[in-house]
Amino acid sequence: MPVFHRDSFSTYYEESGNGDALVLICGLSADLQVWRFQVAELSKSYRVICYDNRGAGRSGAPDEPYTVGQMADDLAALLDNLNVAKARVLGWSMGGVIAQSYALAHPDRVKQLLLLGTFTAPDGYLHAAISNWMNIRRSNMPYEHVVRHIARMVYSPALANNSQAYEAFIQFMLANPYRQSAHGFLRQAEALLAYRQPADLRKLETPTAVVVGEHDQLTPKYMSEELVGAIPGSTLQVLPGAHSGFVEYPDEYNQLLRETLSACRT
Repeated sequence: MPVFHRDSFSTYYEESGNGDALVLICGLSADLQVWRFQVAELSKSYRVICYDNRGAGRSGAPDEPYTVGQMADDLAALLDNLNVAKARVLGWSMGGVIAQSYALAHPDRVKQLLLLGTFTAPDGYLHAAISNWMNIRRSNMPYEHVVRHIARMVYSPALANNSQAYEAFIQFMLANPYRQSAHGFLRQAEALLAYRQPADLRKLETPTAVVVGEHDQLTPKYMSEELVGAIPGSTLQVLPGAHSGFVEYPDEYNQLLRETLSACRT
């Protein structure tokens, strides 16, 4: 099992393919299985590295405070262990914030940034959504009800209106043998809510592409627009779907990712 141990912490990761390193960073509560529709396609051209963030999946989940900077340090240590000097970095939601933090700390180690359904820092709207999610995880609500609450936040009306397909996605989430612990989620969420937009984000020179789903309710389009306004030279693309659009519409997202990646040859 590919696990990297550092001090008393372990990071679970998987990699496939050859070429430039391409790192995929999960969002809040997710593990690397969320990339199941991207890895096979992207690994045809890249060395794809997926990993579970601190607090999720098969990585360590210490019940102690986390920070976004700490999670960016986890990535740096993993890439050091894998002898990756420079990588393209794709982050989704919280993973996009980790990607920004990593790029600011290690600008010479990031060839390209791809930011999906993310933001510069949580605003009042996102703070309210995450705080409510935290309260639900603190409650005695059955896990299935938690999952159904999450699904309503991250999937589009088109999927929800297709009851058979919608239920299949929910059952996949319920069947996850590596479901996140309540304390792992709460520690991740606390770290995210404590994050503030760094002043030097406007100095970021890494080629950056921002993508958002047209029906994203958790991190709506305006957050991606703010992100593009904060990162010089970045671009914005709006695709079908909601917060998890790359899961709902893998063909459309994979095509855009391939085109965006191949366009950056610096």
